[in-house]
Amino acid sequence: MRNLTKYTVRFRAIAFFLCLLIGFASPALTSAESLNQGLGSAEDNGIKLTLNGYSIVNHGHTIRLNYTIHSNSNIQVDPYAKSLMASPHIWIEHTLVRENSDTFKKVGNNLYKGTIEAQLHQYRPENPHMTFKTHGILNQKGQWTIRFILNNADY
Repeated sequence: MRNLTKYTVRFRAIAFFLCLLIGFASPALTSAESLNQGLGSAEDNGIKLTLNGYSIVNHGHTIRLNYTIHSNSNIQVDPYAKSLMASPHIWIEHTLVRENSDTFKKVGNNLYKGTIEAQLHQYRPENPHMTFKTHGILNQKGQWTIRFILNNADY
């Protein structure tokens, strides 16, 4: 009987260790998958906007949206421009949040990468839909709208 207890304790310890290992590894695997696939894309007038991923920072009060803009033609960008997009709107369900900052850099021919930060409201429904919309990119008018689901586990 004594040997059975010793083996039972070892089995439980190994099972507990494996559960912890899987629990810590799975959020990292999920985040990596969503970053590789991206959140969505929209294209208009030869300009493609892709939301690559997001991160929740500042204790759940701020969202950072990482984006890529690719243009089919060479459009000159003012080196002093503060944003590549004209007044982007970010909606969480039916609540509008405004951007706080937009940083970007040119990473290739007609290719830009950037990050937009926006304040998140305290109350958010379970796994809310987010909508990112802008009417102008690179001084070109158009309609770019991307919808995705904000995962509550991220904040």
